[in-house]
This record gives sequence, structure tokens and C-alpha cells, in this order.
Amino acid sequence: MPVRIGDPQAVGVNPFRRLSASQVITWKSCNRLWYYTYIERLKSPLPPQIIRGNAAEECVCRVLRDSPVLVSADSADEMTSPLLDDGSLDYDNQNAWPCPAMSELPREQWPTDRQSLEAWALARVKVHFDVCWEAAVADWKSSPNHSGSVADADPEEALEMTRAGIRMHLDQVEACLDAGGGPRFPQWRAGGIRGHWPAPDGFPRTWIERHPAAIDSGDITWCEAWEVARPWFVDPDAGQWKQTTSHPEEWFQGEYDMVYYWTGAIRIIDLKASIGRGDRSGGYIDQLRLYCWLWWETHGRADEVEALEIWYLGTGSVKDVPRPNPEEMQTLSDELEELYQTIHARNPSIDECQPDPAPLRYFDEGGVPSKTPVDPDPRARCKRCQLRGVCEGSNHELELPLERSIERFGHRWPVTPIGEIVTRVKVVGEVSGLRGPNLAKDGSVELSFMLQEGYDRAKVQTSRYGTPREVTRSITNGSRVRIENAMASVWKGEVVLDLDEKTSVAITDESDSAPIVDIETKINAIGRVWSINAFPDGAGVTRWSVTMMDQTGSAGVVAFRQFIPLAAAGVARGDEIAVLNGEIGEFNGQPQVRIGPGGRLVILRKASEVPDF
Repeated sequence: MPVRIGDPQAVGVNPFRRLSASQVITWKSCNRLWYYTYIERLKSPLPPQIIRGNAAEECVCRVLRDSPVLVSADSADEMTSPLLDDGSLDYDNQNAWPCPAMSELPREQWPTDRQSLEAWALARVKVHFDVCWEAAVADWKSSPNHSGSVADADPEEALEMTRAGIRMHLDQVEACLDAGGGPRFPQWRAGGIRGHWPAPDGFPRTWIERHPAAIDSGDITWCEAWEVARPWFVDPDAGQWKQTTSHPEEWFQGEYDMVYYWTGAIRIIDLKASIGRGDRSGGYIDQLRLYCWLWWETHGRADEVEALEIWYLGTGSVKDVPRPNPEEMQTLSDELEELYQTIHARNPSIDECQPDPAPLRYFDEGGVPSKTPVDPDPRARCKRCQLRGVCEGSNHELELPLERSIERFGHRWPVTPIGEIVTRVKVVGEVSGLRGPNLAKDGSVELSFMLQEGYDRAKVQTSRYGTPREVTRSITNGSRVRIENAMASVWKGEVVLDLDEKTSVAITDESDSAPIVDIETKINAIGRVWSINAFPDGAGVTRWSVTMMDQTGSAGVVAFRQFIPLAAAGVARGDEIAVLNGEIGEFNGQPQVRIGPGGRLVILRKASEVPDF
């Protein structure tokens, strides 16, 4: 079971706030780096080198999905997997999968030894690679935060890495052949053996007929070994994050690259399009150990994993990673759950995330520890950190604005520093039009009503990103209530109060006062653009979004559809911008400035006029 589709909301876990291996590794590297990355949303630019890894991994998977008895060496890709509307694989649609309708090749075309099987597989690489490369380039270009040039990514280098990955898989195929196919082979040859999450091979989930490669008797053939040894991997046609695995308690999720199981035990593989040098190789070890723990947690804590391996495609070498024993995995469970409660069940303050980096590690090719495995300078990691300019743990100075006013369009606009933006409000009023409250199993409360104080009204509703728990059971139409920590916004001229897990609703009396009219929903803000997070593409993306910073903090800036200003097209990373007559908001704990009707975007200085980040 390499996939476990979770339902985090069923147990009260925010689906946007689950732990992942990358977050754990970032936290261990430096708590403050995690804070800036995941709380302040300070994304680093996406370099073109990511193209190489994405193209190589997808191409390896597309070749592994092909069958040497159904697909000729030079034929076009015919193995497209059917999808549901949400991008998930349509496993149960018997008629939509390609292989049942395909005719097997003449026996004389079947590979009969490693040399002929390798020649077939490398020919399939040639068929698939250009499409995979173009898709990886398009995906990189679609990110508004990409930096650099496609010319900095070498397709020949990625192609050679793909070939290395295929040869490493052929080592598994040969081992399977030498072992007589492993314990599952007799049942596979007889037909009808498919798991709930079968390895991608062009057949539906339920398929009881014998595979075309299966022969009646005798020793296992090379073609049979190719089919039996095929690992599970993320289907290259599946939508993003549609084949992840969630912890049974939903607070952690991950996605395996490849899982071999032909031996009857589990071998988890992580593909890396690199040569294995540098500090990242230490993180790869932690990542695989976390995936071993996740398999243990999602399989009744049974000791099923026999090996963990990093495949460095740049060197064509395998790095064995020691498996954590059951005691270590129990310790991991305790530590990770505590970490989830610390950094994801709530938003930690910056003071809880100290700028104390882990030592910088050095590795040589193949992920082998260097002669000097750890930098003697305890703050060596800070010198390379892209966020050193905003962190007091570094001496690197970054030029950021801090303004209180600005002259534009014929008058002076007051400016609020980002760190002083108030996204939560308290308000008192009388309830009318009450719907609910309805108590969910996880203790959260669904309700909506109108809040009125004199002539002023506000619409109160539960947030899309969380629901309140502290709601008085005495609430009725006509009750006078105090709402604390609501998120205020304006929609079509009406004040809207969103309630989430930080909000409370309590009964109060006539002496209590927090007028609706005092709620501030408009703001003017100035900052430098740290990252461009979204830009309308004419297809699925209909918003413009950036993260900007000043000397006091960071905030998101967002505009939707017709409210996206024309000036947005000219905004680049490093520009200094002003948002005038914006609306105060909050998203996932971060202050947000929304550009709506009447909002304006002004580019004050281009990145070329300001010292580089």
C-alpha cells in the first residue's frame, strides 16, 4: 500500500498544515529558516536546474511503465493512464486502460537477455525524453517565481541521468531473474495477482487474465523479470499530489519515488538527479528514514522495509541508508507529533524559532561523507542562506523600506508598516438570522449570522480554512455577543467576519462595546517584492499574488480577475511597490493586502535601482 488517501478534516487536521519530510528537514537545518519559509512565505527563486530532475524522473517512470512484449522500441507512447476529473487515476474503468486492448509483439521481438532488454529500454528513453523535457521546461516557466535561463539547464546531462536510472533499474531486473522471480512469481505467472495500488503498467486495478509476457513453464524470462520487478512509482499522468501517503492521524504526508517489492519485502528508493555532493545529501538521508517511518506507521507498525536507497543519477551509484529500528521509529513518532503540535497545530512566534543553524555538512560524489564532514564554523550555513539579509543571525544587510506616508496622485497617503497590520478584530453586537450552531465530531462549530450594532451590520460566517471551537451554547437570535479574533474583510460593500479556530464567540451585556464601525478594513502598504507566487495564465490561474517585505515583516499581496492591476505585469522580484487603498486580510496566518475595487498598485523603484537581495 504505497498510497494512503487521507481525510484530515475528519479528525480536525487542517489539510494545508500537515508536516512533510521537506519541512522537517528545513526545521532541523534552522528553525528560523523554517519560520521565514513557511510562516512568512519567503519563497526562494526557482532555478532552472529543477528542470533536469523533473525531466529525468518522469522519463524513467514512463520507460518503466512500458512493456517489452507490448511496446516496440521505437513506437510512440501508447500507455496514457485514464484520469478522473480531479486528476486521480481512474483505476476501476476497465475499458479506459490501454494494455488490455494492445496486441503482443511477435516473440522474435521480445528481448532475451540484458543486452537486448537494455537496448529496448534505452530506445524507449529516446522516445519519451523530449516530451518529458518540454513538459519540465513548461512547468518551470509556469512558475512566476522562476529565475535564470533555460540555457542553464543541460538536456544532455538530464538524458544521461535518465539512462543511468534505467540501468540501475535493470540491476533490479537482473537480480529478480537470478532469484527466480521471487516469492510472488508463481502466482504472477498464473494471473490475477494485483494489489489495490498496482505498479503503473497500463492495466486497470482489477485484471484477472495472465500477463502477455507470462509463459507456461520453465525458468523466468527477461521479459517476465521486467514485469515482476517493476516497482510502484507515481504514475506520470496522475495529477499533482494525487498519490501521496498520509499518516493514520493525518498530520504527516509524503510521496514515495519508487517502491520495489518483488522480493516479498519493501525497498524504498529516492531518485536524485545529482551527483550527491554538498549538504543536501544529509537531508536526503533524513528524508528516506522519514519515509521508512511513514511506511511503518501506515502498515500497522510491521517491520516490512528491507532497504532504503538513494539513487544518484549523476553518478549512477546507489547509497544505502541505514533503516531506523522499531525503537528509533517510536522515538520519531513522538518527536514528529510534538513538532506538529509546535509548528503546525498553531502558528509559532518568531521568538520560538531561533536562528541557530545546524552544522553545515560536506559530502563527496555518491553522497559519501567528505574527509572534513562538518564545517568547523558553526554558522557556516548562514553564509549561504538566501534569507540571511532578513535574519538577525547573520550580519548581511538588506535594503528594505520603512515608510509612514507617501505622496501619490495629488495627495499624501498614510502608510502602515507590515509588522503593524492588524488582521484580527474584536466586535460586539446583536445576533440575527442565526443558522446553526452545528457541532462537528471534531468539536468545531459551523454557524452564520448577521451582527448588528445600531445602523451598522456585519456578516458573520465560518472560514473556508478552519472553524471555531469556542462558541457559546447560549447563542440565539437577539443575543448580544462579543466576537474575538475574527478576520475582517469587505465584500460588495459589506463587512464580513470570518471565524476560524482562533476565534471565540461569547455572550456579553449592554455595557460591553466594540463597535463595528471601528473595524479597519482598508490599508496602504509599501514593501519590496520577495517572490511572485501566482500570475494569471489564461487557464487555471486567475489571480496575481506576491510576497513583499519591509523592515518590520512580510505580507502577501493578492488580486483576482478583473481587479488585477495593469501594473502587475511589470512587477519583478526585488521591486519596491506600494499598494494603495488595499483591503486587510489574512491567509494561513500571514497578513495579506488584497487589491479590490479602488485599489492601486504603484512600482516605486525597480530591482535594478536597489541593492540585490
